[in-house]
Amino acid sequence: MPFDEKDSASIYGKTWDNESLQKNFMKRNLLLTLLTVLSVTVSGQTLKTEDQNLKGWTKETKIVYADFKGKPTDQFKRLKKEAGLQASAQVGLKSILDVPKKKRDRGRLLEKVYVAPFFIKTTSVTMTKDEKELDKQRLYFDMGEVHARMMRRDIEHIQDSTKAYGTIWIMYSSIKDYYCTEFGKMFNDYTYEVFVEKKEGAFEKWRELIDKVLVELDQYATKKEDCQRLLTGLSIDPEYEQSEKVLDTFMRCNK
Repeated sequence: MPFDEKDSASIYGKTWDNESLQKNFMKRNLLLTLLTVLSVTVSGQTLKTEDQNLKGWTKETKIVYADFKGKPTDQFKRLKKEAGLQASAQVGLKSILDVPKKKRDRGRLLEKVYVAPFFIKTTSVTMTKDEKELDKQRLYFDMGEVHARMMRRDIEHIQDSTKAYGTIWIMYSSIKDYYCTEFGKMFNDYTYEVFVEKKEGAFEKWRELIDKVLVELDQYATKKEDCQRLLTGLSIDPEYEQSEKVLDTFMRCNK
């Protein structure tokens, strides 16, 4: 029997000739191109890193004068008069523990911890626009990032060494509380040296120290995805959900 192109190329019972096949191929390529563009657009969407009250740390983030939205309290006014305090930044660590949705996946998949420092706009106060004074306040933000990176580093080391689900689920609260305490200690030490004792060169010393640690822990830097997860409360990975045992926590470590 001679080969008949019209009868040989049948898709879902429909007969196509060469011209139809070519048109179908072009349509399919166009569809694939549109899907690719859509995928790139979705994956490249802007991730949320701040809202009206909180501003998350990223490598591109900078605290500006307008971020200090708090009103001076009587105590702040007194400190300004007695100690010359010009501004007061409030920074906290925000953290969430996510676990695999399906219990059968727990083991193949391990826990995920999202942590990031946030500048609290509505309680941060400034009575100056002087950049040198604002730089002293910005250091608190970077200080929070140092502790977020150390927390992230320790969690990674624990998971790499145990490779077992449940370890971080058990240890999460202790790790979180430890770094909250350490952040608070550093916060207070810096405040005392720079704003109370007013040691000569104190700010420069602390700035150098924080910058050094940030470089050393660069691989554990907070990402925009961390801020997105913490601000929206929505899981980033579809296979994960927030742990029922440990709820979203916002750690005001500088009380």
